Amino acid sequence: MFKYLSMNHKIITAYCLIFFGFALPCLSQQNSLPRHAGNPKVQNAAAFSNGLKCKYREDIQGAITNFEKALTAMPDDAASMYELSALYVDAGRMEEAFSMIQNAASLDPENKWYQVRLGKFYRNLEMYDDFVKLYEKLTAKYPDDLDMLSELIDALLLKEDYDKALVKLDDFERQVGSNEIISEQKIAIFQQQGNEKAQIRELQKLIENDPANPRYYNMLAQIYVKAGRENEAMKMFEKVEELNPNDPYINVSLMEFYENKGNKAKAFEEFIAAIRNKNLDMNTKTSIYEYWFKNAQGDETDEQALQVGNAFVETYPDNKVGYIVLGSYYINKKDLDRSKAMYLKALSLDSTDYMAWQNLVLVEADQKDDAAVLKHAKQALRYYPMQPIFYWYAGVGSYLAEQNEEAIAYLEKGRKYCTDLSLQTTFDSYLGDLYHQKGEEKKAFEAYDRVLRTDPDNALVLNNYAYYLSLKGVELDKAKEMSSHAVELEPKNATYLDTYAWVLYKRGEYKEAQQQMKKALNLVSDPEGLYYEHYGDILFRLGNKKDAIEYWNKAAQKGDGSEFLERKLKNGELYE
Repeated sequence: MFKYLSMNHKIITAYCLIFFGFALPCLSQQNSLPRHAGNPKVQNAAAFSNGLKCKYREDIQGAITNFEKALTAMPDDAASMYELSALYVDAGRMEEAFSMIQNAASLDPENKWYQVRLGKFYRNLEMYDDFVKLYEKLTAKYPDDLDMLSELIDALLLKEDYDKALVKLDDFERQVGSNEIISEQKIAIFQQQGNEKAQIRELQKLIENDPANPRYYNMLAQIYVKAGRENEAMKMFEKVEELNPNDPYINVSLMEFYENKGNKAKAFEEFIAAIRNKNLDMNTKTSIYEYWFKNAQGDETDEQALQVGNAFVETYPDNKVGYIVLGSYYINKKDLDRSKAMYLKALSLDSTDYMAWQNLVLVEADQKDDAAVLKHAKQALRYYPMQPIFYWYAGVGSYLAEQNEEAIAYLEKGRKYCTDLSLQTTFDSYLGDLYHQKGEEKKAFEAYDRVLRTDPDNALVLNNYAYYLSLKGVELDKAKEMSSHAVELEPKNATYLDTYAWVLYKRGEYKEAQQQMKKALNLVSDPEGLYYEHYGDILFRLGNKKDAIEYWNKAAQKGDGSEFLERKLKNGELYE
């Protein structure tokens, strides 16, 4: 709102006699009226008085009931309509509220406050033509009331009638004299109109009135920049530095100036200077940092990040920002030790920084420092107990530390905070494997089913699920369908082919199992012992005992066959 003056608006009515009985309760019943209640004026006055009492006690419904009774007694009571217009708004009855103030303003057009409230409705309902017409009348009637003139200017601006708004701003200026607020309002209008000359003229007027104010020179410089008048813009920037060498925003302005000219090197110099400028607030510095690197391109980006990080650290050694910047720089350079050191330093200064915790854990995971991952994921959960990433790393870290119960607990809790279904499937996939290791097949298969409902093409889960079903010898039709689909998705994956061959074997489809096992063996130069053993089992079932024993021997040489391998070789028989 464009305001210079304010005043307390009060309605002075004959009904103000209520104040001597202010401590009495709200009255809304018919039997509470005076003995001469049959007189409409008496009924109206009593109900109005009770309505005000209720209003001041914030009994909205009681106030509404009484003012409505006052209107029933005297239907042309504009004062009750005025009160109801506000109460209906509080009660959410907007159409009735608007109707009430319209009627009040029509019945008593001389009451300024009725008209003012009607204007507020026009504004809020975006009835800008009516808003303007109303305040044109009010300013004509009250030419010395600056509040009225201010509202008219607002109305004209809302209607985007900029020419008339400028005329009224000139009227305002004649009454109060030149000042910054009026000039800035004019400049904003000139910007909307694309009138650069008028903007420059208005700023020059401000400079004439206050030649020692660097802010006006800065504003004028920005207009010169947009107008392509670079030499004049630079003179204004130099004037800013002359008047205020410690101006907090001069480096930011010059950064933008050089960037617009395409001089990236000079722009970056000013960027660094802005970071080192202790008069510039930290929020602005972090904003221009984000802006710069969002738009940065080219080979120099990493080197610039290093300079920026160092500038932050040198200027603010006790602030986390510089260490986080350097942590990201060292990640990009694959220097994980330094990156970790930066994030640990940042967290020593602010233990609640999410980005520092997240990146620290990711770096440690890359370093395969399982103990550190587990330790810091747990610590991060103290501050971010609803972030699934930390439950994931705490779960995986617990598993690697052979703490399977803790791993399951973390993963089960973390999956509940996953808003992304694809992330939830990652948790469920791992949970399925963990439950299977514990021998809890029902929970394992439930986890796998959840994954496949969301991601039916998850080849890893299709393979593992099928293999575990085949080991139990149950639901072999389902196992075959899943394993076959995994192979369709990744036909060159020897592990998936081995699983498919084994499922076929368990179904008694030995010929097809042999074909799939051959494919698996041909895909790897150094097959696992279990591959050789599976192929030996298939050959045995096909009646080729000699070759079967040969492949069992190959499996034994690899040293990673099944628990039955030694007996197979000893007795030359198949055991399962």
